[in-house]
Amino acid sequence: MDALSEALKSVRMTGAIFYNAECTSPWGVAIPALREYAHLLAPSTERVVSYHLVIDGDAIARFGDGQEVAITAGDVLIVPHGDPHVISNGRAPKVMDVTLSRYLAGDVSRLQIGGGGEVTRLVCGFFGCERHADRLFLSGLPIGIKTHLRDDVAGQWLEHSIRHLVAEAGSGRPGRSVLLSKMAEALFIEALRRHMEQLPAEQTGWLAAARR
Repeated sequence: MDALSEALKSVRMTGAIFYNAECTSPWGVAIPALREYAHLLAPSTERVVSYHLVIDGDAIARFGDGQEVAITAGDVLIVPHGDPHVISNGRAPKVMDVTLSRYLAGDVSRLQIGGGGEVTRLVCGFFGCERHADRLFLSGLPIGIKTHLRDDVAGQWLEHSIRHLVAEAGSGRPGRSVLLSKMAEALFIEALRRHMEQLPAEQTGWLAAARR
């Protein structure tokens, strides 16, 4: 078994939440540090991973350390440590604070914000990792992992599957919560695989070693 599979086989993603966001420039959304919400997602969860999948348009993610990541249609940005960050397009007069409270309460309605300009559509979400995930591999990951899903059939299938699940978010169909957790696992693993493939040859660390 390869090293990545060994690291991931005993780690379960739990309590996955997916929702749609439709934003018109200028807009900005602030995502707080998510560790405090971990216990609310599922038992034994200590780490909350967030992600943003861009369906249309583009945006910029800004982290507290000054790092900026530009994301455009087909990109997914995984924030493996749940660090606080701001997603925006243009100079919004006010940045909207987003917390998990509305989603934990079962409200998965579309988030709509902005000033009426250029449209950016995203699927955003959160999922919890069991406590031993940090010890196994999360601690070695960068603050953000960006990858593109529209380069091949596998990535396109994953994107369409996630969009389908979000579209039926309020349906209450049996098994939906399990499907969301499995899709969260697939999204996270695929993002890691693609990130590994993009690492330079001289890169060090466990991810670089895992591709050998």
